[in-house]
Amino acid sequence: MPVIARLYVIRHGETEWNRARIIQGQADSQLNDLGETQAATTGEALKAIHFDKAFTSDLSRASKTAEIILQHHADVVLVKDQALRERFMGKLQGTKGPANPSEPSLESGEAMLERSVGWYNREIVPYISSLADNPDGRCRNILVTSHGWLITTGVLECSDDLLPNATTIGSGSEQKIGSTVVQYGDASHLTGTQILRDNADMDALRS
Repeated sequence: MPVIARLYVIRHGETEWNRARIIQGQADSQLNDLGETQAATTGEALKAIHFDKAFTSDLSRASKTAEIILQHHADVVLVKDQALRERFMGKLQGTKGPANPSEPSLESGEAMLERSVGWYNREIVPYISSLADNPDGRCRNILVTSHGWLITTGVLECSDDLLPNATTIGSGSEQKIGSTVVQYGDASHLTGTQILRDNADMDALRS
């Protein structure tokens, strides 16, 4: 089966809350200087990719990351979407772990998964279906910037079980959209810079 589209899913650059290991959730923390440098380095690594669409969480750390990357792609419209936000951490936002994983104000894993899959089915599936109906042989590239927990849930869990069965493609066709994670967690373009590979939000509930 030909490749119809590729999604480049990017985690936002570093914030001061990342560095201090403060639980962020949907609090709107900003990129620090290193985070902006990481975004610029990522943009440089992706500048040869022709992006056709771009989506981002509306939280500043993700949207700023996307804006910096898209400085090499001035013709691409960036769509901000609340559905791509990090997991809502409720009363834990702004605190440090360890934390109670049963905190009632936490967004449930099921709700976060439903949110990420809902976004994919709303934005990506119809677009890919339209390409399948009118193939021109060119693979479309889609940029998505989001957050650690949502990427882990949306990419790793959805791609195996949910996304291949999201819809049929092609007029009158019973063929399913298939999806494969080609590469995950690649930070090779950031070699030589400081990288925080952990996630304070996730780690706080594991402690």
